Amino acid sequence: MKKIFFLYLLTLFSLNSYTQNLIWFIENDKFGYAHKTTGRTVITPQFTFAGYFSEGTAVAAVGNHLLSSKYGFINEKGKWLIIPQFNAAGNFSEAKARVQQNGKWGYVNKKGIFIIQPQFALCYDFKEGLAQASVKNNLWGLIDSTGKFIVQPEFYSITDVFAGITCIQKNITDKWEILDIKKKTSIKTNFTRMHAFADSLAPARDTSNKWGFVNTHGNWVIQPIFTNASSFSEGLAAVEKEYGSWGFINKNGEWVIPAQFDRPGYFFKGLALLEKGSDIVYVDKEGSLVFSFKR
Repeated sequence: MKKIFFLYLLTLFSLNSYTQNLIWFIENDKFGYAHKTTGRTVITPQFTFAGYFSEGTAVAAVGNHLLSSKYGFINEKGKWLIIPQFNAAGNFSEAKARVQQNGKWGYVNKKGIFIIQPQFALCYDFKEGLAQASVKNNLWGLIDSTGKFIVQPEFYSITDVFAGITCIQKNITDKWEILDIKKKTSIKTNFTRMHAFADSLAPARDTSNKWGFVNTHGNWVIQPIFTNASSFSEGLAAVEKEYGSWGFINKNGEWVIPAQFDRPGYFFKGLALLEKGSDIVYVDKEGSLVFSFKR
């Protein structure tokens, strides 16, 4: 159960931002925060769940068990800015945080006031003024800051937005398309899977199940030679070598950090959170260990 829970955390929060100095860690099944350069505990482990700091606040939960915990938001001193009251929540992005109440998701501001009422089956963080959202039947679209669908919820899958571009898959068996949201035009591809564009490149999987990176026209920039890949962040992207370990490449497709990790991560402000054996590690862009704890 702990393993599944931690994998969920890596997936959910690896793309969110954190403050310059605070990084979360787990001790005795409780979340706390340490100073990233000294390793000194800044906020004592006390939460059943906690996320990265973003825009001066972080999501945190308290309760006897994770599933029954209530979620709120803390400041960098561990004080509650929004008291725990939600069934689930994500971090702040563009001054809005997604929260779940009575089985539906909506968005609150930093005062805890709903600015988009709970109405979605699921939704994600805002980027460039748009957010992925689903209302029913597991179909996805993109909403604006008022909660209005700009791209209608009619896709099996849709990615985050980069420079007005998103990637869409209409049905589970369909090949992916690259959609220009403003122009309302799309480029059909032969890719069987895509992740979001970042740094002008998107991970894409070809028909032989190999991953590479394409530009916004759908042309290969880094050839598909990897068994899995994640989006770029701060000039580096996590890629998998032969269905084994993960490392990082640059935009030329060159290895910068050799494959050695069990799960991928993303860089933000110079650090990436990764899993290696029984350790959870923060590494810098040279691959050097900055901080670690046991999962």
